[in-house]
Amino acid sequence: MKYNIKEMSLAELEPRVIEGLLEHKERLGYDIPKSEAVHIGFAALNESGEIVGGVTAKISYGELYVSLLSVDKSTQGTGVGTALMEQIERYGRANNCHHISLTTFSYQAPDFYKKCGFTELGRVKDFPLKGEEKYFFIKYL
Repeated sequence: MKYNIKEMSLAELEPRVIEGLLEHKERLGYDIPKSEAVHIGFAALNESGEIVGGVTAKISYGELYVSLLSVDKSTQGTGVGTALMEQIERYGRANNCHHISLTTFSYQAPDFYKKCGFTELGRVKDFPLKGEEKYFFIKYL
């Protein structure tokens, strides 16, 4: 069989890849319904209505994956990050998510996520730079 590899837009390619994965699981006898991804975000606003923090996430197949969390330097340590993560957890529970997962780096916030009740699943050493680590976390709901 001859084939070519070419770059393709996600909008064009992703539906076909998902279709292939769904067909594969059905051939194996798994009855897992198709799940459309839901993207969400929550912002923390100060008294002036300015964004001082935010979190974005995606729900797919009952997993709530936190993709981004940031809190303005002047607001760090005041509970804004914790409040954002509590909101994500409430949202996950209200939407029947099984767990929350996320990744972070050693120079970011692994201890923060542990304080939020997340369990470390593993690490990748020397990533994204030598001497740093990438952490994988999960919290079952």
